[in-house]
Amino acid sequence: MSEKTSVSKELHGETAIITGAGSGLGRSIAIGIARAGANVAIVDINKEEAMQTCEIIKEEMPDILSVDVLCDVTNEADVEKAFATVKGSFGDLNILVNAAGVAPAGPLVDMPVDKWRFALEVNLTGYLLMAKHAARSMIDQGTGGSIINLSSKSGLDASKNNTAYNATKAGEIHMARGWAMELGQHNIRVNCVCPGNVFEGSKIWNQKYIKICAKKYGIKPEEVIPYYVSKTILNKEIKGQDVADAVIFLASEKSRMITGQTLVVDAGQVMVR
Repeated sequence: MSEKTSVSKELHGETAIITGAGSGLGRSIAIGIARAGANVAIVDINKEEAMQTCEIIKEEMPDILSVDVLCDVTNEADVEKAFATVKGSFGDLNILVNAAGVAPAGPLVDMPVDKWRFALEVNLTGYLLMAKHAARSMIDQGTGGSIINLSSKSGLDASKNNTAYNATKAGEIHMARGWAMELGQHNIRVNCVCPGNVFEGSKIWNQKYIKICAKKYGIKPEEVIPYYVSKTILNKEIKGQDVADAVIFLASEKSRMITGQTLVVDAGQVMVR
């Protein structure tokens, strides 16, 4: 990624925090937001991967500021430190994207309770703590802002052998709707993006998870990705930038009258209802 890319102006001069931005969709969203002109805080539990995302942004967009922030989103002390770091580095906060997530898969009868609780902590408590402190910052600033929860099509249309992911992704959507009601008076908009299956750079779509999916559908592991792509109306593989574009739209002035809503980026697999 050595080629320099000129940034657009949709988010010029704004500051965004993206959790889980050290890899996968979080990284794609952070890079996309930087390309849209915003300075970005790369929040992740993996310091090395967060630094790598910052390096990609610095190499591609030298005029954009980025900072890597080590943070366990389930630990409120960590979260408070992260917001203090962002405040000291950039000043006011405009955008929060909750993208850190886990997906412990398996049938209900075999689901270890510790994996269930881990999913609740990361996918729900982590989103709650980040949104709590982002909302406090935005209210204190008096400038409004945008909070975006990265949910999933599984939050709308449950998938087999995915109890923890189904439950927490649905919960993220409903949390966002409630937050939108609370925070609208402060000109803080809250929305969700529900991606379909994004394989590019994903930690969730690792070899173990692919084998689980292959067993679930009675196909070979190498057939899993083409199988999921074939389930979409457009019959196209979704890329990280596709999801980033939806996030940028919801963070920008172009969506200034949109709050409490769910935008599905899944090439036409499920319908909002």
